[in-house]
Amino acid sequence: MAWTRPDNLPALETDLLPANAVIAIDGPAGSGKSTTARALAELFDLLYIDTGAMYRALTQAALAAGVDPDDGDKLTGLLQDARLEFRPSRQDVIVVWNGKDVSKAIRTPEVEAAVSRVSSHPTVRANMVERQQVMGRRGGVVMEGRDIGSVVFPLATAKIFLSASLKARVERRFRQYQQRGLDVTREELFEDLADRDRQDSERATSPLCICPDALVVDSSDLNLEQQNEICARACLVNPTLDLKLDTDPDTARRELAWHYRLAYTVFGALARYYGLRQVGNEGRALARGCIAAVNHVSNWDPPLVGATFKRYPVHTLAKAELFKVWPMGPFFRWIDSIPIQRRGFDASAFAQAAAHLASGKNLCIFPEGTRRAIGHPGPVRNGLGILVQATEAPMIPIFIRGSYGRKPGGSALSPLEVRFGPVIRWHGLADLRTKLDKKEINRRIANLCEAAYRELQARSFAETPQTAFEKDLGARQLEIFARRQKEVFGG
Repeated sequence: MAWTRPDNLPALETDLLPANAVIAIDGPAGSGKSTTARALAELFDLLYIDTGAMYRALTQAALAAGVDPDDGDKLTGLLQDARLEFRPSRQDVIVVWNGKDVSKAIRTPEVEAAVSRVSSHPTVRANMVERQQVMGRRGGVVMEGRDIGSVVFPLATAKIFLSASLKARVERRFRQYQQRGLDVTREELFEDLADRDRQDSERATSPLCICPDALVVDSSDLNLEQQNEICARACLVNPTLDLKLDTDPDTARRELAWHYRLAYTVFGALARYYGLRQVGNEGRALARGCIAAVNHVSNWDPPLVGATFKRYPVHTLAKAELFKVWPMGPFFRWIDSIPIQRRGFDASAFAQAAAHLASGKNLCIFPEGTRRAIGHPGPVRNGLGILVQATEAPMIPIFIRGSYGRKPGGSALSPLEVRFGPVIRWHGLADLRTKLDKKEINRRIANLCEAAYRELQARSFAETPQTAFEKDLGARQLEIFARRQKEVFGG
């Protein structure tokens, strides 16, 4: 449900937002993303990065150089070696292209009319995303623009989809152009924004869409002050909910049944023996009532990831074949695992899993469905989206690395690590249901989970670079695991 008033949003206490927060703002052209992003950056003392200005800068450079906005190869070549900088300013952000201030030149109707075509090219977007991630991964930023929450920063602290009616957006853009002394009519703006909406929503690469975990704010009937206040308070929703999470290890330990104590003791011993490193949830138990969504690289993943949970009960969806092998079958039943048939839809398994989540218990799943090549997470199957839509249970993306090349005490060739992402809550689900069918929503949830894996992997590689062993093994596995994926799931 889109927010139009601050009802039920947290009070505006700026100290609640972490200093390294990332705020991602998306929405259609003319919805006020840039204005609100600047206001939030000032309020929370964060760095404002105008990603739309990055594409406008390339568009302006292309028009000046006579490059066709539909020529992706030439645009990518123009961007490849360009120096694109942002400099702080009390007014609009100062954008510098190869040493030249282009801040005014990128705000013309000609640039506005061509920027959607320029930004639609996959190679252009890939280059821009890399630049944005470099600028923002250190945290403490506000970013606005296309696919910031779904692709660039899938693990953002707060995601806001800022919506407004076409009529309201035309009026806002008309006032902006008047203030800049530009001669344009409302009719021209209406046609331009309607065309922008169509291009942004229908293009194959990074179309305009609501991220499943975004808070939707409809500002059609709000003035700027009201819009900024609601967005600011929306930024505090996840930090406020995080404060309520029960991750106390002592409480979790007291709740453990004897067989879970034994299982976690064995798993913990394995983790210590192989030198497992835990990142993102150190010293804490798994939060209650969540889907722990783990990538899958080896058969050692379940016990090694399980060593980090410390929470009873955690039910695990495991392939039915494992339950037919002794002693694995009895063991999996002993720790409350749920057998699932991977080909087709196993209604019984999903019903059991959904019932456990609805009762506040945890569920561990490997949503890729089978093992994937090292360094190449995904694709995520539809099962995750089915569970999310049935229960709306929060998801914790978890990335495991190094379970293939284990060595006592740890391996320099294959660092063993379990890295937790933040809790992902499905704020945008209600709005998505008004626009999309269940299958498409499943796809968007799956895409977000896969993007989270890639971000966690990138953070891991940034701290401990990917080794030659991991690269070589991953390359060899690609063909093998692609064939296995086809055998298991068909197609």
